[in-house]
Amino acid sequence: MLIIISGSAGVGKNTIITAILKKYNNIKLVKTCTTRRPRSTDADMQNPYLYLTKEEFEDKIKNGEMFEYEEIHENFYGMLKSSVDEIKKKENHFIKDIGVLGQINLKRALKSKVEVLSIFLTAPKEELIKRLKARGDHDIDLRMSRMEFELGYAKNYDYVIENNNLDKTIKKIEALIKKHEKIEQKKLKKA
Repeated sequence: MLIIISGSAGVGKNTIITAILKKYNNIKLVKTCTTRRPRSTDADMQNPYLYLTKEEFEDKIKNGEMFEYEEIHENFYGMLKSSVDEIKKKENHFIKDIGVLGQINLKRALKSKVEVLSIFLTAPKEELIKRLKARGDHDIDLRMSRMEFELGYAKNYDYVIENNNLDKTIKKIEALIKKHEKIEQKKLKKA
């Protein structure tokens, strides 16, 4: 199974993914290639990124190594084709934070191969601004300007969850994971 988590900056994607990874040994993180600089909070998330220079990222694109990529907040983010191949093996469950455009391509490519659970997280704009300030972001206007664009894609997800209470949100996601594990097991029995 692949669990996709998306949403605007500050909505709690990485915090939730970290909590899920700590609780479930059978869920592995799919790393994201990025040209952005590391944040102090990245270390809490089991090293979620492969940090590349812009030139290294462009080389991976030219060499056909990227499954998908997108420019977000003046940085590139993307997923390697080798990560998609790993998910298709079905040896583990995986979780991935991905942009709204990448989610469409990833879900389309994997839907017939593995169970895909896609979740879009939201939070009130005022709360997002508060969270971004608390983590030391300086480009809040840039991040908020992208929020409306991202919200326009929420309908492409299996579930939309408002993250007002972290513990409740994690419990909702855990329940969805269990539900989709049962769906996946039924599909495997039919195959």
